[in-house]
Amino acid sequence: MPSTLTSTEALVQPVPGESRFDTPSPPVQDDGGGAGPYSNQHLVQRYKLGVWVGICGIVMFFAAMTSAMVVRQGLSDDWQVFRLPPVLFVSTAVLLLSSWTIERSRKAIKLDLRNVQRWVNASALLGLVFLACQVLGWQALTERGIYLASNPANSFYYVLTAGHGVHLLGGVVVLGYIWFRVRNVQTWNSREAVLEAAALYWHFMDVLWIYILGLLFFWR
Repeated sequence: MPSTLTSTEALVQPVPGESRFDTPSPPVQDDGGGAGPYSNQHLVQRYKLGVWVGICGIVMFFAAMTSAMVVRQGLSDDWQVFRLPPVLFVSTAVLLLSSWTIERSRKAIKLDLRNVQRWVNASALLGLVFLACQVLGWQALTERGIYLASNPANSFYYVLTAGHGVHLLGGVVVLGYIWFRVRNVQTWNSREAVLEAAALYWHFMDVLWIYILGLLFFWR
């Protein structure tokens, strides 16, 4: 006669089509392509938060430099005013244009990756043109005998412009990375978050440069 199943055995009987040894699979975390715990918007916020932390550090550095400049100017009468190289205004226009191109790349990220490549490439090239203009400005000053250590005003000019240039060069490197990844890896899930963070940093570089230029032009 067939044996009668005990209550315990009945509970562990497999459902037809399933194995009794099957266990629930853990939830898959999305890396930016869906609505999981690491969705696009979540990644964008995380990356932007990291950029804001970095921006706070940069602001503190240039605020300290501004304070030191104001204090040093008032300590003695050796502060010698000099005319800023005209190429600075050309570089300012170039940098503002690059901010427009990176905004175009940010808007194109969901539409056409080829346009993203073009606009990111244009932004990086304009950033390099800006840095080249800065170098030309330094050369113009040295030709006029205005060197780093010849006067406190000169020193602050070189330090402020070089500090901005170094931070902008970091942004150019990031844009080059974005261009390379978008060009070679079509399934890069976090590309939108990286580009959004890079655009935020780039726009901040624009604002910072306008501040530095105004400081050098008006506070003399």
